[in-house]
Parts: sequence; structure tokens; C-alpha cells
Amino acid sequence: MSVPTNPPVFNENGIRQPGGFFRGIFASGFDTKFICRHCHRILRDPVQSQCGHRFCRSCRDEILNTSDCVQCPVCIEDQIDDHEMGTLALNEMFPDNAVRREMLNMQASCVFPGCNWKGRFKEYETHEKNCQFKQLACSKCLLPVADGQLDQHKANSCPERIVQCTYCREEVVFSKLQEHYDQCNQYPKTCEQCGKNNIKQDQMWIHQEQSCPKRLFVCPVGCTDKFQLDKYTDHLKPLIEPHLAWTIHKLTQLEFSIKENIRSCVPQTELVHVMEEIKKMEEKVVNMERQLQQVLQSRSGAAAPPGDMTVELTAKASFKLVEPILGVIHNEVDRTIHALTTLEGHYRQQQAQLDEIETQLRMQQQQLQLKDAALADLEMRLAAQEMARYDGTILWKVSGFEAKKRDAISGQTTSLYSPAFYSGPCGYKMCARIYPNGDGIGKGTHISLFFVIMRGHFDALLPWPFSQKVTLMMIDQNHKEHIVDAFKPDPTSSSFKRPTTEMNIASGCPLFLPLEKLHNRQHGYLRDDTLFVKILVDTDGLDRYTEMNPSRFTNNYLP
Repeated sequence: MSVPTNPPVFNENGIRQPGGFFRGIFASGFDTKFICRHCHRILRDPVQSQCGHRFCRSCRDEILNTSDCVQCPVCIEDQIDDHEMGTLALNEMFPDNAVRREMLNMQASCVFPGCNWKGRFKEYETHEKNCQFKQLACSKCLLPVADGQLDQHKANSCPERIVQCTYCREEVVFSKLQEHYDQCNQYPKTCEQCGKNNIKQDQMWIHQEQSCPKRLFVCPVGCTDKFQLDKYTDHLKPLIEPHLAWTIHKLTQLEFSIKENIRSCVPQTELVHVMEEIKKMEEKVVNMERQLQQVLQSRSGAAAPPGDMTVELTAKASFKLVEPILGVIHNEVDRTIHALTTLEGHYRQQQAQLDEIETQLRMQQQQLQLKDAALADLEMRLAAQEMARYDGTILWKVSGFEAKKRDAISGQTTSLYSPAFYSGPCGYKMCARIYPNGDGIGKGTHISLFFVIMRGHFDALLPWPFSQKVTLMMIDQNHKEHIVDAFKPDPTSSSFKRPTTEMNIASGCPLFLPLEKLHNRQHGYLRDDTLFVKILVDTDGLDRYTEMNPSRFTNNYLP
């Protein structure tokens, strides 16, 4: 189990926090009996239990904060037999003066950066309180900061300070700035397909769907090939003939469809009549053009004298013949235009009805998709409820592990969350998180397994920070060698504070199971492409916060 080192000794008001001294004060080494079994630091005001374990006085008070008598947590951690299990009680723990005297004359040195003080251990606590290099805990991030530099730290380097997003101007906690960037609509991103920079995050899908030259494109001319848009020309060159044949076929179908629509809009008899009138009009126009040519030729003839009355009479007679023909043609043209206008009106009306039907169909499809999504969500919630347990344990079956590992290696899905489980019907809500290809120092070499506190309905009734012992297990399906790791939560870690979001930061073991051992045939951790992970949370003492049994309270206030 990992032990945090060198957290701040004093809070922001200069008050010393619970726990012992840093191990570094004894640079020349020390006996392990000088270590507090609760905070794992050098004992401060040592006391000893009847089972022989030593604690700092402040650590003892912290352990007995919720009860006057508890089982020794060290005995529990060491898995001592029940008949030898020790208990801790205030009146049964006494100062360990022997160890204290042994420590007093040991050489000690200051662990605060920049301080060169050396002396005896009995003088160390006084020096620590007055050291000009002592560090205080920032009230926001709990990190150690040199005394006198808190204001500068909070303004410039505290990971929990409030900063303004450069892109959308929203105020964000600095430690969550990257998470904000992942959701910020104004954050500039680079298209992974074409490499174009400075595309706003909320515009990226439009770019990738409509303008990216590298987007996948389905050939619109008769085949089902998929390729990047900038390869379209290369696709067309060797296949000109089949594409041209497909285009001609579609044009023929379109022409036939238009004719059918015209026939459906205009009665067949009326259509025949319109075509006959158009032919008659064409014949009359041809006759008119012929007669006009004759008139023009007779008027411009060189042989006729300018004052020849015969030519003038002939021209007038020709114009009289043409005039009624022009009137008839004009009437026929008007009738034809009217018929075509009526036909166009019918066609537009039919097209409007067709557009309305298509709109209604799209709306129906969208509603069906929404219902399918809602149904899938309900099925997922039902499955989670069916798998939920309320005894502080979960046995999680991870199927299709090799595919999930490939997704983790490619970066598509790096981790998986288990269904939620609970420490009781009204207890903590928790889940497991597994990285098939490892996380942090275990990436690429180990399976990483973590424990996650989730936001629950009854958090207001539960004690915080979370302090229950957690045991992580990887089940050997041959029942020979299960992988087991256990830890007690660090009360100063944000992973075990009361959740303010859907879930806290995961805490656990990045080097839980080597991948080499996973695939070793001597073990059965992976069988039929399936893993089994078990998590156990100690639920002792939690029922007092949620059971609320009236029989456990006095009836002084009952009528």
C-alpha cells in the first residue's frame, strides 16, 4: 500500500495538523518501532495499545473519534486471528515513555526545504513550530507552501485557483481546465483527417461532414466504393464507361418519370388536344413565314419601279392575307401558354404534396430514433439495477477482454467502468475502473485497477471523508492464486471527499497485474476472453448512519 510523504505539517492558520513527524528527521536511520501504525510517520507523543501497536496521540484520538472502543485497525490489516484481535480504548492505551526516552537523544534535522537546523529530537518540535522555512497547507489545494508565500501561491500556482478560459471567457478551476477544454465549444482543434488547424470544437463536425477534403465519400455515380474526397478524380479515371452508362440510365429514368407525372396531372385527351394544337400552330407559322418572305422579295425586287402600283397592291393584298393568320396564331399561342401554365400549376401542387409527405416521414423517423435511444437507456439502467449489490461487494465480469485491450492500445477506449454497487441500501455508491492496457506507470505493461466513489442519493447522511478499507481482487479462475491488494483511504485525498460531480478521481493500483502474468497458462485470470474482478468494501459501523432505527434512540422526547 502506498504511503503519502511530506504533506504539510501546519494548516493555513499555523495550527499543526494531526499525525507524526516526517521520517526524514532521522537522516541516519531509525528503528521501525518509532513508526506510528496509523499515519506511518515518526511517533509524536507515542502511546501503546494492549496488543502492542504504537500510535501518535493525535492518531489515537482520530481513530477513537467515532467510538470509545474499536478493533485495532493494524490487527485487522495484518489479518490477526479473531481470538488474538486487539481493541483500542482510551482507558486502555498508555504513554510509551520507554520509546519516547529512546527517541529524545537521537540526532534530528529539519526537513523543511532551505533549513539547515540540526539538533536533538527533544528540541525538534519547538524548532518545527518556529522554523522560518516551515510550510503551510493551502486551504484550497492542501499542497505545502512556504510561510509568507500563500497569497502568491493562490494567485499564480494553486491548482484549485479560478482562471478564465482564453476561448469562451468562462471561469474554471485551473486543475479542471483541460477537462473544460474537452467540452469548450470555442476551443480550437486540429482535424485529425486533413490536419487543418484552429477549427472551433462545435464546428468540427460540420467541417468533417461537409468541407474536409479527407472525409470519406461514397461514389454518387452508380457504385458503392468509399474513398477520401480528394481521391474522387483518381476513382473516376479508370471507370469512365460504367459511370457514364449509369448516368445515361438515370437520365432515361428521369425523363420517363417526368412524362408519367405529366400524364398523371393532365388527362390524356387534353394532352393529345394540346399536341394537335401545337402542330397546327407550327404549320401556320411556317405558312406565315413563307408568305412574308414572298412579300419582302416583291417589295425589294430591283426590276419593279418605285412607283409601281401593282407591287404595292400585291403587298397590301398579302398583308391582308397574313393579318388573320397572325390573329389565329396569337390565339393558339395564348391557349398553349395557358395549358402549359395549368400543367405547371398541377405539377407544383403535386411536388408540394410530395415534399410535405417527405417532411412528415423524416419527423416520424426522428421520433422513432429518439424512442429507440430512450429504450436503450432504459434497458441499460434496468441491467445496472439487476446487477447492483448492497453489501459492499461486486463481482464484475469483463467479457471480450482482448478487443477492449486493442481499443485501449489504439486510444479509442482506454478504460472501462463497472456497474455501480453500494455499501448498503442507503450507503455509499461506488464502482470499479479498469485500464486493460494500464494507466500511468503501468501503461503498456500492467492491468490497472481503481476504486471510484460516486455521487449517491444518501451522501448527506454518510461520514466524510470515506474511510472504509477497500480490497481489490483479480480472480484466478483455476482457484489457485487470486491477486489481492487492499488499502485504507487517505483522508486528505480528494478521491475520498464527498463527491461534487458524478464521480471522484479514481484511486487504486496502476501496477495491479502484469500483462505477462495475465497470459501465463499456469494461471487462469483470463479464460474464454473473460476476466472476473471483485471489490470488497468494509461496511462495519456504517449502519449507524443510515439505519435510523427508533429502538436505538432514547424515548425522552416521546409523548
